[in-house]
Amino acid sequence: MNKLDRLLNKADQFKESGKFIEALSTLSKANKLSPNDPYVYLSYAVTFDMMEQFKNSIKYYTMALSLKGDDPKILTQYGITLCRINRIDEAINIFIKSISINPDYSLAIWHLAIAYKVSGLYEEAIKLFEQCMAYEYDQYFDEIHYQLGLCYFDMGWTLEAIRQFNSHTEIVPEDSWAYLSLGNCYFDLGWLDEAIEKYKEIIGFDPEFIPSYNSLAFSFAEKGWYTEALDVLREAQKIAPEDQTVRDNMDYIESMIDEDKNKLLALFLILLNYKKNISNNNSSKN
Repeated sequence: MNKLDRLLNKADQFKESGKFIEALSTLSKANKLSPNDPYVYLSYAVTFDMMEQFKNSIKYYTMALSLKGDDPKILTQYGITLCRINRIDEAINIFIKSISINPDYSLAIWHLAIAYKVSGLYEEAIKLFEQCMAYEYDQYFDEIHYQLGLCYFDMGWTLEAIRQFNSHTEIVPEDSWAYLSLGNCYFDLGWLDEAIEKYKEIIGFDPEFIPSYNSLAFSFAEKGWYTEALDVLREAQKIAPEDQTVRDNMDYIESMIDEDKNKLLALFLILLNYKKNISNNNSSKN
């Protein structure tokens, strides 16, 4: 390993531990040592991305690509940053270019699939996620079934989504988001009792996972069990008093209660008026 490689590795260690100033200082030394190395500029770009200084990040990606525009690694990292700033269409083109250079570059394939999913191009995303199955060593392998489940759920293929989420939980037990997604599938199918049991299961092994409380509350509300729904949300408030979603859901369910009360009042008035009309009709006959 030469001196430049050691400096780049040191910069990576600094940025992974959140020491960005030290990382930039190390990269400055690397840049002086090798001012035309594209991987130095790539490391700058990724560091600024992690700092959420995206304008600087894009600048350094441009510099890296001006030196080595056909490098799949640089292109893919650039695409990842573009996705982070919601420039999805540009990112898709970048990922496609990266794959055209190296068709087996799994990182680019994975992120292209994610970009397709975000864009609502679910069939294209599914093909690429399934392609990723071949890369069992890949860091994203454990997430493939989960992402497939999200695609199928958004497509309305809820039963297939359930199958994928179940496959994911076999690989990654106690993944709260996957169990939540299973509960959401049950809710979508109208299987409220099963959804309620699933949300309770999540609360049992991950009591600080607030989305499960929100979903459980909505399942109770769907059954008309408003008191139970509000009790669940009050419990969530104790755990996460700063979580605005809990407060918003409480307000929404309270509005549902008011709406139901208004409907009942309107129905009562209709029945009362109907009863009066019958009484008046009977009186006129007499």
